[in-house]
Amino acid sequence: MLAKLLKYELPAMGRKLLPLYAAWAVTAVFLGIGTQSSASKTDFIAVMSILLYTAIATAIVVMSVIMIVQRYSRSLLGEEAYFNQTLPVSAAAHIGNKLISATVWISVTALVALLTGFLILIGMGFIVGFDSFKAEYIDIPKGFWGLSFEMIILIIASIVKSVMQIYAAVTIGHQAQNHTTLASIGAYITVLVFEGSAGRIVMGMIPSMTKLIYGAEELYGPDGILNFTGIFIPALLTTAALSAIYFFICKYLMEKRLNLA
Repeated sequence: MLAKLLKYELPAMGRKLLPLYAAWAVTAVFLGIGTQSSASKTDFIAVMSILLYTAIATAIVVMSVIMIVQRYSRSLLGEEAYFNQTLPVSAAAHIGNKLISATVWISVTALVALLTGFLILIGMGFIVGFDSFKAEYIDIPKGFWGLSFEMIILIIASIVKSVMQIYAAVTIGHQAQNHTTLASIGAYITVLVFEGSAGRIVMGMIPSMTKLIYGAEELYGPDGILNFTGIFIPALLTTAALSAIYFFICKYLMEKRLNLA
């Protein structure tokens, strides 16, 4: 059933975001070309490209956040919840559906942001020639790919946690009979305070993280790579634990305290 829900949920967000991605990519190419052209012609193209690129990037970020909140709130807590509650789907599946969809599209947005960076460089390369990007500047240190893999895992885990933060705050805020938006904002602030306090406690209990924070251990190893492995597992477990807490808060309130009256 989760697969069927995702089959509907993923395209629903994509229909609004994909056109913006395309416009973002095209603008990045013009920005790269305009940046180099402005050196010999005019700054107008470069300035307009930067403004348009920034406007589209901002629109995508804002729209993504709004869609994540609205699709969760309306589908599971608002008027559409009357229909969704009649489906033979558990609350966990509903939450998982929204979470997976939000995580996928946030990840896609991040990848598109990296792509636009490359397109800017390519746009610049069409003017100055690709030979200007010399291989001598690309020096991949030992352990780079392992570190990159760990960072990607942590980034994805952080995205999941951030989405569940929002969902938990919205679900808690919905418990208020009136002014649910203000209640959700207050709940989100409370969640952040709780997470900050829990994070400090956890970091204080883990020697490897404490040593890095207070400088008792070198931040960089002998190979020049950030000493990241020592904190990867604790950070991943902490992030996963917080995500699970937020998930079960949403699940409990949706199953036991959901008020659709």
